[in-house]
Amino acid sequence: MKTIFFIHWNEEELKEKVLPLKKAGYKVNVHFSTQTTANFKDTLPEILIICLDRVPSHGKAYAEWLWEAKKRQHIPIIFCGGATEKAEPIKIKFPKAIFCSNEKLLETVKKLK
Repeated sequence: MKTIFFIHWNEEELKEKVLPLKKAGYKVNVHFSTQTTANFKDTLPEILIICLDRVPSHGKAYAEWLWEAKKRQHIPIIFCGGATEKAEPIKIKFPKAIFCSNEKLLETVKKLK
């Protein structure tokens, strides 16, 4: 199974959101703090998931870092949830990213080979 790094800015909500992924057998590492920086430089995930329900600008910064280097651009980024008006600028910035609702997240991850 693929290794996922999931970023969401609310610890309790994050626990709920990763549960279906873990039950499906995915290894999921998480980050929820706006006070610290997530570190996955040494062990890159196979999929990066960023929830847009809270503080979408912080999640966007991680996506920018990941895809700024050509050697990391093969890693799919999935943005889930979030209000349409907040997701629109991110869709423009990351046209190759995948966008889905929170409800369709597991289904979307399963489609990635």
